Amino acid sequence: MLNEGIIEPCNSPYAAPITLQPKKDGSLRFCVDFRELNAVTVRDVYPIPRIDDTLDQLQHA
Repeated sequence: MLNEGIIEPCNSPYAAPITLQPKKDGSLRFCVDFRELNAVTVRDVYPIPRIDDTLDQLQHA
């Protein structure tokens, strides 16, 4: 894939390693291991509000 220009090298500390895993039918599955990236990701302290809560607030406005 690198030789064909589909992917390119990356030296970013926020990259995630990829592997190609064989499926039962012989084709390949493109897999990304996000465990290390998830470990350094800062959680969003302001989550998106649930739609039902937002609609309820609008109804009583």
